[in-house]
Amino acid sequence: MPLWGKSTSDESRPKWLRENDEPANNLNTCFADERGWVIKHANGFEEVVACIGGLGGAGATDLLGNATIAGVYFKDASYARNQTGTVIVNYNEEVTVTSGATLVVTGSVTGAITATAAGQTGVQQAEFTFVVPSGTAQTLSITGQTISGTIVDLGTATASDKVFITGDVQGAGGRGTTTTIAVA
Repeated sequence: MPLWGKSTSDESRPKWLRENDEPANNLNTCFADERGWVIKHANGFEEVVACIGGLGGAGATDLLGNATIAGVYFKDASYARNQTGTVIVNYNEEVTVTSGATLVVTGSVTGAITATAAGQTGVQQAEFTFVVPSGTAQTLSITGQTISGTIVDLGTATASDKVFITGDVQGAGGRGTTTTIAVA
C-alpha cells in the first residue's frame, strides 16, 4: 500500500500525520492542491510532502472529488468582550468561499452568534469572523451544523462539503481537546 494516494479518504493522506499532533505533523493542516499533498506550517510556509501533479485545485483534473472538512476550531484560545473572533474551517484541498457564507457560534448566555466569511479564493483554511458579545461573562462553543453560503473547490464549480458534526470540532488553534472557550 502506498504512503499516499489520489482520493479524499484518510487512507490516501500521508500516513505519518496524526490528528491533534504538533502543527508540523498535524493531519488537519495537510491538504491537496495542484502540486500534490501539502502541509501548511504555523508560520504560513507550505511544504509539498508528496508530488502528485493535478491532485486538486485550479487546473487539476479534480481527482479528489469535492473538498471535505478536515476540522473546525476557534483560531485563538481566548477572546475578550467586543473582540473580533475567528473560526477556522480546514478543508482537505483548496476552496473558494463566497463572501457572506456563515456558520453559528453559540454563546452560553447570548445564544447564536453569526460568524461570517469574507470572499476567499484558494484557501485551505476558510476563516469566519464574529464579534464577541459585550455584557456578561460566558463561554463560546461550536457545534455540528451546515455552513450557509457557497463554497466550491478551487477552479471548479464542484460544491465543497459544508456539513460538519460536533466530532469535527477541535481545540483552539486546531490542537487539544478544549473546544469551549471562556470570555471574561
